[in-house]
Amino acid sequence: MNFDRQINPPAQLESHEISHLVIRDHSYVSGTSSKPEVGVFVQTNARMRPLKEDKLNIGQTVWMKWNDGPIVAKSKILSWHTGRFGGGNINAIRELCIGTKLFGLNTYWKSVSDKLSGFFAVILLCDEEWLEKPIFSAARSYGHSWIYLDNPEKTDNWLEHIPENEIQDQQSSGRALPKGMRFDILKRDNYTCTYCGRSAPEVTLEVDHIIPWTIVREHEPENLTTACKDCNLGKSAKIL
Repeated sequence: MNFDRQINPPAQLESHEISHLVIRDHSYVSGTSSKPEVGVFVQTNARMRPLKEDKLNIGQTVWMKWNDGPIVAKSKILSWHTGRFGGGNINAIRELCIGTKLFGLNTYWKSVSDKLSGFFAVILLCDEEWLEKPIFSAARSYGHSWIYLDNPEKTDNWLEHIPENEIQDQQSSGRALPKGMRFDILKRDNYTCTYCGRSAPEVTLEVDHIIPWTIVREHEPENLTTACKDCNLGKSAKIL
């Protein structure tokens, strides 16, 4: 066995230098064109503590990435709370989210209660802001929804913009919207269905072709609008 060659792990950042990346389902994201609403992050796990508290610090930056999409916003850690729950009782967790839109999302809390017992972590965030330009990252999470950017290599892999030509290569073709365009339309329309006025996260939002795709066969922002799942399904391929 050759011991001459040693693999040196990347240098770890000091606690106050660490930032984090959260991967979120767009269904639970809301806000306006000028400000996101990403004021809280909740994670539960049946067997272990869901987050490493020794890597958390007040004031650390938290980047928000859409699953299967770009990094679109950032915020800072205001505080965090951890503990255990049992018997499906999630009242203590939910009360920590008072003042955020997640607090009133009954379907989400039912899914947490259905787990019956486990550990929880609630991260309260502040200073939310949209990025001037979304970051298309070449890195992948492989199932993790909270990623510690605790060394320079990992930070660079996630936060460095990939070249414009590579973004074009990754864009969807056919009827599916290009990556990033969905974010642009929802943000422009203030995360609100333009047909009925309901907003995220109370409803699932989609992007609709005003003049149906079957006619135009292209994705032009002027022909795209935010629609809740019910309105989009009801409209189907009709022209209103």
